[in-house]
Amino acid sequence: MMAGAGALAAAVAAGAVWMLKPLRKHYPPTPYDDLLARLDDRDWAAKFGAAAQKALPDYRPRAAASRLRGLMGNGTLRIAALRDAGAGRLVEVNGWLVPESAALMAALAKSTEVRAAQP
Repeated sequence: MMAGAGALAAAVAAGAVWMLKPLRKHYPPTPYDDLLARLDDRDWAAKFGAAAQKALPDYRPRAAASRLRGLMGNGTLRIAALRDAGAGRLVEVNGWLVPESAALMAALAKSTEVRAAQP
């Protein structure tokens, strides 16, 4: 009986997640969706990304995505940022020192925002 109740609770939770997924904001497809899908708030990242793009020397989206994939591997942005901070890979963005992976992710979010706004 306990197993049945547990299975029912799991099914209800899965159903709730499935029902709420359509409420999430959807973005046009990009070549960087494997990275951008790891963001909790792409819109906020894009706002920060405008400054990050200026702080990254010779910023190019394709090269930034390649570098970010190398820094992140299959992990989360949080883990990559902690590794960056520990290794001293920091970028100054508007007076703030941020991990390289966070700056790259924000810059990519801004790049895709600009591309999505164009007709």
